Amino acid sequence: MMVDGASDVDAASEPGDAPADTADADVIDEPDLTPPKLSAIAPADASDVWLHDRIDFGFDEPIDASGATVTASLAGAPVGATLALVGDRTIAVRLAPAARGTGTLEINLGGVIEDLADNAADLAISAQYSVVAWSRPAIDRGVATETPAIVVDQSGAIIAAWVVDSAAGRRIVVSRYASGGWQALGETLGAGEPASVAVSIDASNRPLVAWVEGGAAHVMRWSGSVWNALPSPGSGTHVVLSASTVAVFGSGIAVRTLSATDTWQVVGDLGLGGALVGEPAIAAGPAIGWIERTGGDAQIRVHRHAAGTWTAMTPIALDLPPAGVNRMSLAASGSQLAVAWDEHGGSSNVIAAIANGTSWSRLGRPLDVDVAGDATAPAIAIDSSARPVVAWRERIEGSDRGVIARWSGSAWTIVGGPQWHGSTAMPSRPSLALYADAPIVGSTAANAMHVARFNGPAVAAVGFARASIAGCSFNAASPTPTLLATGCFTPAPHPGLVPYDIVNELWSDGTKKRRWIGLPDGTSMTASATDAWAAPVGTIMVKEFAIETTPGNPATRRPVETRIFTNTSSGWSGFSYRWRANGSDADLLNDGTFTQDWQLDDGGTYRHLYPSRSQCQSCHHAAFGPLLGVRPQQLQRWFDYGGTIADQIPTLAAAGIGPASTATPHVATHDRAATWEQRSRAYMAANCAHCHNPGNIAIKDLRYTTPLAQTRLCEVITPGSPSQSVVYARVTQRPGMPALGTLIVDPHADLLLARWIAGMTACP
Repeated sequence: MMVDGASDVDAASEPGDAPADTADADVIDEPDLTPPKLSAIAPADASDVWLHDRIDFGFDEPIDASGATVTASLAGAPVGATLALVGDRTIAVRLAPAARGTGTLEINLGGVIEDLADNAADLAISAQYSVVAWSRPAIDRGVATETPAIVVDQSGAIIAAWVVDSAAGRRIVVSRYASGGWQALGETLGAGEPASVAVSIDASNRPLVAWVEGGAAHVMRWSGSVWNALPSPGSGTHVVLSASTVAVFGSGIAVRTLSATDTWQVVGDLGLGGALVGEPAIAAGPAIGWIERTGGDAQIRVHRHAAGTWTAMTPIALDLPPAGVNRMSLAASGSQLAVAWDEHGGSSNVIAAIANGTSWSRLGRPLDVDVAGDATAPAIAIDSSARPVVAWRERIEGSDRGVIARWSGSAWTIVGGPQWHGSTAMPSRPSLALYADAPIVGSTAANAMHVARFNGPAVAAVGFARASIAGCSFNAASPTPTLLATGCFTPAPHPGLVPYDIVNELWSDGTKKRRWIGLPDGTSMTASATDAWAAPVGTIMVKEFAIETTPGNPATRRPVETRIFTNTSSGWSGFSYRWRANGSDADLLNDGTFTQDWQLDDGGTYRHLYPSRSQCQSCHHAAFGPLLGVRPQQLQRWFDYGGTIADQIPTLAAAGIGPASTATPHVATHDRAATWEQRSRAYMAANCAHCHNPGNIAIKDLRYTTPLAQTRLCEVITPGSPSQSVVYARVTQRPGMPALGTLIVDPHADLLLARWIAGMTACP
C-alpha cells in the first residue's frame, strides 16, 4: 500500500537506463511497514504513583487509538479505567475516580493500536506500579519556611506555592505536579519578605497566587509560560484566595472578585472587632472566617455572602492556649459550610462543625487520637457527598503524626489508616485539597516541602497482627530481679505485648504512660459484670511511667518506673521496677513505698512515688476491676499503631485480645463541648471510682453512670463556692485525694472541680 499520495507506477528500469527528464519522473515512496513503538511511559514504569495520576503511553509516531482497549488491576482485583488519545501519539489512561487501595497496579493496553499506515503495534504493552497508602512525590526548591498553599486544577494537577529562604531573601516558588513529575512555574515571586501566600485556580484553569508584601496584597496569574501581575486588591497583613475571589485583611476586611477585564470588583467589606489571631480562611461562596481576640477572649467569626448580602454566623468562643494562638479552617460546597479549629481544654483538641442556618452543629467528639495530648492546626475540605474531611497534626506519645478523618454522617472515621506525615519532625499546619474525593495534604517539616496524596485503602485496616508472647513471662512467686530478665523488654517491648491506651487516665503526677496487654497465646479477655475486661491466668498487664527532663520535649523522655500486674491462680499481684539512671534496665523493688528524685534539665527535680504491692491491691479491687482502665468505655478510641491510626476496640477484637463493643465512651475530660459536670464526673470515674463504689469504700459512689443525687457528692459540695467544698479541698491538696500514688496536685482536676462547683446553684 502506498502512502502520502504516492501513485501506482510500473517503473522498473533496466540497469543503465535513465529517464530522459528526471524532473518529470514519478517518485515511488517506500511502503511504511514499521509498526509504532512505545517510546515512553509517564510516570516511569514501576515507580510509586498516585491512583489519580494520568498515565501516559507515548509512541514514536502518530497513531490511531480508536480500537484500543485498557484493563487495570490493583492488588489482583479489577479496577475501572478509561483511555483517550492526547495529541497524535500519546494514549492517556485514567483509573476510575473511586479507585482506592494499595499493592501492585497493573495496566494493560489491548485491542488495536495502529499508525497511519495501518501497521499494528505490539499488543504486549503494559505497566506496573507500586501503590502505597500515601504517595509523596519529592521536590526541592530551597529551604521551605511555611506551609505550602495547594490547589488541584481541573485536570487533577497539583499547584503548590510556598516560601523558601534564599541568598536574596525570602521568595515564593510555585510548582505544578502532573504525570509523574514536578514542573516549576516560572521564576520566584516576591521581592524579599513575602507572607500569607495563597493559591487558587480561576474559571479558565489558570493558577492565581496572592501574597502580602510591604503592606500591600499582590496577585499574579500564570499565562502558561510567564506570571502576569494583576492590580493590587488592597492593603493589609493577610490575604486569602478562593477561585477569583480575594479577601485582604488590614484594618478591616476587603473582599473583591476579579472581573473579565482584570479589575477587582467589590463583593463587600467586613469589620474586625479585635486583633486578628493566626491565619484567616476563605471558602467558596464566598465565606470568610477568622479568629479575633479582644482582651483575654478569643472567638471564631464567620460571614457568608449570598444575594449581595453578608450573613454573620454565630461566633465560636475559644479558650486561648498557653501559646496564645488558635487556628481555624473553612470549607464550602454548594449549601454546605464547615469549619474546623483547635482549642484548649487542658490540652489542644481539634473540633469540626457544620453550619445550620446561622448557628453551628458540632460534629462528634474531638478528633484527637489522644484527647489528653495535643492535636492542632486542622485543615478542612468537603467531599462530593457533602461530608467534611479534616487533616491535622498531633503529637502522640512523643511521635509527631499527621492524621486525617472523614465524617460518615454520624461519626468520624480515619481515612485509610497510615498517617499522611512522612517525616520524623513535627509537620507544619497542613493544607488540604481533594481530587475525586481523595485527600491531598501539603506541609513542611525539617525545612522541606511535602505533598502527600492518598491512595488507600478505602477502609482502614486493623492496626496490628497479633504475635506470640513466647519469651516474655513473669513468675509472681519468684519475680526476676531486673525487667529485662523477664524477656518482655530489650528495653523495647516484646512483639507479643499488645499496646493500648484509654480515654481518661489516672493522674500520676504528670508522668507519661505506655500500657501493654500480655496474654498467653491462644487466649483472650472477656466482658465482666464490673464492665472491666476479665483476663485469664497467666496474663500480665504492663504500665510504664516516664518523664520529660525538659517538659514538652519528647526527645528528653525517659522511663522511671515499669509496673507489672499479673494474674495467677491465687489472684492478681503487682510489682514495681525502678529504672536505672542510665536507662539500661530497671530493678525490682522490694515490697514497700519508695520515692526517688529525678534530675531535670533546668536544674530542678521530679520526685516519683513507687507504691507498695499492697497498695496495688487497694486500687485494683475486684468490685470495680480488678483491671481498671481496660473497659469498653475507656478503650473506645483511636490508637496509634506505629504510624497507622485505627479504632482500638475493633483492632483488639480482630486480634483476639478482647470482645467487640459498641459502648459509648466516657466524656473526655479535655472536651470543652461537654459540661463541667460531665467532665468532672468523667475525671472521678477514672481517678476515684475504683475505690468509691458500693463494693469498696461505699461512702461515695463515683461511677460515671451513677446519678449525681445518688453519688453523695452533694454532702461535700457547697454550690457556688469551691473554697467551701470539702471535695474540692481534698482533691487540691496533698495529702488528699487520691489517697495513694500521688504527691502532686493535678491542675486539671483543680480547674474542672472549681468551674463545676462555681457554676452550681444547687446540688443536685
